[in-house]
Amino acid sequence: MTETASGSVARGGKRPRKGLKMKRIFTKPGVHPYDEIQWERRDVVMTNWRDGSVNFEQRGVEFPVFWSINAANIVTTKYFRGAVGTPQREWSLKELIDRVVGVYTKTGIEHGYFASDEDAEIFDHELKHALAHQVFAFNSPVWFNVGTQSPQQVSACQPYDALVSTPGGLVPIGKLVEDDAVGAKVYDAHGLTRVLATKANGVKDVLRLHTKAGYTLDVTADHLVWKATGDGTGHFVEAGTLRSGDQLEWHRREAFGEGEIDFAEVSEAALAGWLQSDGFVGQYDGTNKSLTIEAMTVTPAELAWVTKALDSVFPEVHRKESAVETQDTSLDCRRTRLYGKVLESFVDKWDLRRRGTEMEVPAQLFTAPLPTVAAYLRSVFQAEGFVADRDKSTIVEVDMISENLIRGMQRLLLRFGIYARVGFKKDAREDRKGCWTLRIQSAGDRRAFADEIGFIDPVKAGKLERGFDKPGHPTRSTKRLEIDRIEDLGPMEVYDIQTESGEYLSGNLRVHNCFILSVDDEMESILEWYKEEGVIFKGGSGSGVNLSRIRSSKELLSSGGTASGPVSFMRGADASAGTIKSGGATRRAAKMVVLDVDHPDIEEFIETKAREEDKIRALRDAGYDMDLGGKDIVSVQYQNANNSVRVSEEFMRAVEKGEEFGLRARLTGEVIEKVEAKGLFRKMAKAAWECADPGVQYDDTINDWHTTPETGRITASNPCSEYVHLDNSSCNLASINLLKFLKDDNTFNVADFVKLTELIITAMDISITFADFPTEKIGETTRAYRQLGIGYANLGALLMATGHAYDSEGGRAVAGAITSLMTGVSYRRSAELAGVVGPYDGYARNAEPHKRVMRKHAAANDDLRTAGSMDVKIHTEASRQWSECLKLGEKNGYRNAQASLLAPTGTIGLMMDCDTTGIEPDLALVKFKKLVGGGSMQIVNQTIPRALKQLGYQQEQVEAIVEYIAEHGHIVDAPGLRQEHYEVFDCAMGERAIAPMGHVRMMAATQPFLSGAISKTVNLPESATIDDIEQVYLEGWKLGLKALAVYRDNCKVGQPLSVGDGSKKDASKSEEPKEPEVKVIEVNRPTRRRMPNQRPSMTTRFTVGGAKGYMTASSYPDDGLGEVFLKMSKQGSTLAGVMDAFSVAISIGLQYGVPLETYMSKFVNMRFEPAGMTDDPDIRMATSVMDYIFRRLALDHLPYDERAALGIFSAAERTAQQRGEDPAALQETVDREALAQSAPIEPAQPKEQSGKAELTLESHQRFTADAPLCMTCGTKMRPAGSCYVCEGCGSTSGCS
Repeated sequence: MTETASGSVARGGKRPRKGLKMKRIFTKPGVHPYDEIQWERRDVVMTNWRDGSVNFEQRGVEFPVFWSINAANIVTTKYFRGAVGTPQREWSLKELIDRVVGVYTKTGIEHGYFASDEDAEIFDHELKHALAHQVFAFNSPVWFNVGTQSPQQVSACQPYDALVSTPGGLVPIGKLVEDDAVGAKVYDAHGLTRVLATKANGVKDVLRLHTKAGYTLDVTADHLVWKATGDGTGHFVEAGTLRSGDQLEWHRREAFGEGEIDFAEVSEAALAGWLQSDGFVGQYDGTNKSLTIEAMTVTPAELAWVTKALDSVFPEVHRKESAVETQDTSLDCRRTRLYGKVLESFVDKWDLRRRGTEMEVPAQLFTAPLPTVAAYLRSVFQAEGFVADRDKSTIVEVDMISENLIRGMQRLLLRFGIYARVGFKKDAREDRKGCWTLRIQSAGDRRAFADEIGFIDPVKAGKLERGFDKPGHPTRSTKRLEIDRIEDLGPMEVYDIQTESGEYLSGNLRVHNCFILSVDDEMESILEWYKEEGVIFKGGSGSGVNLSRIRSSKELLSSGGTASGPVSFMRGADASAGTIKSGGATRRAAKMVVLDVDHPDIEEFIETKAREEDKIRALRDAGYDMDLGGKDIVSVQYQNANNSVRVSEEFMRAVEKGEEFGLRARLTGEVIEKVEAKGLFRKMAKAAWECADPGVQYDDTINDWHTTPETGRITASNPCSEYVHLDNSSCNLASINLLKFLKDDNTFNVADFVKLTELIITAMDISITFADFPTEKIGETTRAYRQLGIGYANLGALLMATGHAYDSEGGRAVAGAITSLMTGVSYRRSAELAGVVGPYDGYARNAEPHKRVMRKHAAANDDLRTAGSMDVKIHTEASRQWSECLKLGEKNGYRNAQASLLAPTGTIGLMMDCDTTGIEPDLALVKFKKLVGGGSMQIVNQTIPRALKQLGYQQEQVEAIVEYIAEHGHIVDAPGLRQEHYEVFDCAMGERAIAPMGHVRMMAATQPFLSGAISKTVNLPESATIDDIEQVYLEGWKLGLKALAVYRDNCKVGQPLSVGDGSKKDASKSEEPKEPEVKVIEVNRPTRRRMPNQRPSMTTRFTVGGAKGYMTASSYPDDGLGEVFLKMSKQGSTLAGVMDAFSVAISIGLQYGVPLETYMSKFVNMRFEPAGMTDDPDIRMATSVMDYIFRRLALDHLPYDERAALGIFSAAERTAQQRGEDPAALQETVDREALAQSAPIEPAQPKEQSGKAELTLESHQRFTADAPLCMTCGTKMRPAGSCYVCEGCGSTSGCS
């Protein structure tokens, strides 16, 4: 607990220090929290899921011994700052926590949050203890940026001089920002794009990526850079995660310049280039100390070139020309010299006073017209360059002692589309510096050099031309450049631009660029929406927007024309989001679009994504690549956002009563069309049944719990729907690990929970003081209203461990009591903070409605029905906290407009080693644990033994039940487990999946105690009907939820659709399943039936997750498959040997009569890498090579009925299902003989059992059937709230 300290006015009129008195929770005076932890060193090595190559490696990182391998891997790769391999790289969890907590503590002291230095130290120690022990975690942007030199939010950028590739030349990014070059054309990987926004981002640490070709890229560690993995393949990653050996992508682009050609300037550039390479600029010691320029030439052609330039630049200036003796008498060496102040303007303009290693390319050449650049380069290459004629190739090379000059020339060559390599020649003599080299090697690049630049002297020019007689490589539009080393440049002023495509080229290298926005019915506002949303996306955050203010397509413009409507404007925003998120995100982008149910375009909005999903299926079945990250998916619209309809109380009542509902004009508010409310509601449910969108947001419920209605209504949410508040605002999030408060006697540690909640709220409020925001409007609103979002994770694990079923009165009572206590403590602490540092700026005008909402929370707490001793104790404390909260709030007001919500806790849940995320139940009873040194093992969730002991089972019984679960993945028929306890172990998936309404009821139990909403998707089985979804949406409204989203299994493209008639399944529940009739075949001893010498066969070429292979399947001439050969990888490799051995084993089994469907049941859905997308239109996704092989064999060699039991269908059969046709009818056109199979010796399993087996496998693996693959590491993702999270590397599909 904490107290507020103050006192009477001291002598002299000075008030004593006022602030919070902190009390210790976990720590001891005089003992640092780290000293009580046992630490160990580990190696973090992440491998490429396709080929096993190392993606990330950092050895010797330090973590507590109780942190899992997975948690340590995720924190190391995601949150440690600094370039890997440099001294600046963080290597210990201590460093990470110190970096973050240090800023919180320092800011709290500076702004008067603490009563004394001792209180500040307690705050510091308690925060460090809680974070190190995984008791809670801040959300990802805090770990990314707090304590670095960067703005304290995600905001990737580059230093001033980083060159952006444009048609006008190479322009410093800082110059683009200074000029606010919105609309300027720049190059990206696909051609031209335009700048949408520019921003100066303050001071941040900058890395320099050195490639072996000499090209460099200067970026911040969080800037997304294209990591190439093959020709045209790769993904965007944070620069800080790159290492030596990784590859960047270089693009050939020509930059002609946009200025007019000035022939006087061409001559100046020619002279400047000559003076830098074979000349002198300066003052000699002696009698004549005037400014001097001097040019040396050795051939008549060179002398003519220099003379012509001098005649143009200094026509009236006296010059002295003299012969110079050289050892080579064949050279006509001459020195041309000029003196005087008249030279100064030219020398200063071209920056020619730098000498030796200090020389640089004159800055104006990066954007000058190409003839000017060519004249400069022609001088340098003629004076210091040469043509090396080798046996098989020719090289154009120039050597200089200045590294900056050589690298500058390399960049100038980019403007002509010429690729050149930079290297260094070390001089064996100790008194020499060595020199830097610039080489042009390929025939195509040498041709471009000869045509665009060339040599002055005919001897060199002739040698260059003769080199084209030899064979050589043509130019390529892109190249992959290997990173040689990474240099830490330290803190620098940095800048960023946002483009239409979400990416651009920096020095011809490819780089990339949760909030609520508002959009008004004005073109300027719509375009500003595009810009702001792009700026937010480029920083890795998400946005939400309500488009209901935009006129519908059924209304007129002031000019008399018809308005476009919001759905049409969504296309542009969707395209932008799709490009920006393509750097590794999945289809579920961090973007929410909301439309009010009374908008005249609501029907079009509802059906947009469902129509596009039909398009995806049609294109997929036509052979196009429509999978996640597929090259053809970009042709589909509206796939980069979660859509929600904002429904009103009026509309829902009309649905209940079967009445009409009016759609209203945006400007006048008049009803311009009436629709059947039930019909519109049905369309919403049907669209959600087809593609999971739209979700619903209950507008009147949201605004009834709104603390600041005098400032404005709540119209939208963040992408995952948990944050609902004012437009142009954001929310700081943190989550508590509930399982940490379960004591050994299975009671909940209420006292410590209260103290930790106080601590977190204090820290979160401090963070708003120093945080930065992506736009000025968001920053203003957030600082004025100081919205916080404390939440929790591991609720599902807590309930199971304490013997509470998730879908039970007892489980809901515990969840409700904990949520009420958390929010009550949070607002009570907010009122205490208001007494110390003042209420939020907007409190005065919203005081009454804010206090009204506080009373509503307290009343809901009074109405909470307890069901057991555990929730009674929690509820008692919650009641005390709400009583104190109301008293303090009446006196002080409140520091924060919002305090709590339930976020998905994707990555930070893994950081805390949580079994469950957010409010979710356990996904399954078994999970995979990563092992030291790589690999993983399947283990039963540790909450299960604890729950069994709580339920009264003896140790022997516990061990037997756990062993049964490990083998079967579920608890049905587990030895000794009583049926009344089955519900305790119900999960989101598996044999006993929680019913959809069970999820809704749990949300309803916690919603009255939250400031915001809940990020959670209600999962429904594939057999769910449109009526089921209607019921979920209706009950969500009746139970007082603020937002709701549903997801029906397999409703999206990505996995084969499974079969089953809902009515049949319902009927099966009331009838005992009949035992299958087993036909016994006596076999004394199996005999092998060898293949004939000549037999029909079919060879299939396939690709799984980028791994290529060949399969040859041979059949008996009369009855079915008898032999399979597999070819993968190079002959002699381990993989090739294993596949050969596997082929022999399978072939012998087939020849001994093992049915193909037996192999199907064992190998289909087997999961290991490589896995992912395939090039087979019938099997778009495979969980492993084995999964693909046996699905393909089933399609080629099993009849439809036998495949249907396994859920394996061809593209044509899936299309027939969608059209409502019988897929079996397609078999009439197929040669039955080719589908024959050797006679089975086992009976086929009934459909219910095969479906059960498939579901059990999914429950073992804790994944949904059509969950996306992680685009970073290839692992199948699992649900986390409304999004997905990867347990392999911690990546999320939009949430932190």
